[in-house]
Amino acid sequence: MTETTKPDKTRQLSIEQENAIGHLLQGRSDKATAEAVGVSRQTVWEWRNHDPLFIAELNRHRSEMWKEAHERLKSLANRALDVLELQLGSDDPKASLAAAKYVLQGTQLLGETDLHIGGPTTPEGVIMAKLRNEARQELAPKINKRNQMFDLDLFETNRIEEEIEALARTRLKKAVAEAGLS
Repeated sequence: MTETTKPDKTRQLSIEQENAIGHLLQGRSDKATAEAVGVSRQTVWEWRNHDPLFIAELNRHRSEMWKEAHERLKSLANRALDVLELQLGSDDPKASLAAAKYVLQGTQLLGETDLHIGGPTTPEGVIMAKLRNEARQELAPKINKRNQMFDLDLFETNRIEEEIEALARTRLKKAVAEAGLS
């Protein structure tokens, strides 16, 4: 489920950032994107890795792009199945085997077929993911000590995740303000 980006009263993406998103979505490198929008490669890298608003907008656009592609694929499914059905009945063993492989992959009986495309689509979500990682690292010694003392059960594991979430949430407001988003 995709989060929607709320309008941001404090800060908006610059024209260069909006243009950079378009280039990145086309699969261009940081260097090519930077040249196209008139900034340094380092600037594009900083936006992609440290600017929550940019990261969220890039993730949101990627998610939309994949949804559109998914809908197009669904519209082609019946025609593709007709072709597969013909190939399954082919006298050519290689064609039949290839068709069978596609059928099995399509039904997820053979290998992984789902691509995980995602990431937070709001600046707050990007910041929260970073804060969770920081909290997990900060609490790691405490968690390791518990691990050595007890064989962690599901209840204890959930308790640790709740501690991580609580610590991250206590820091969210300050981090959002520091990112110029409040």
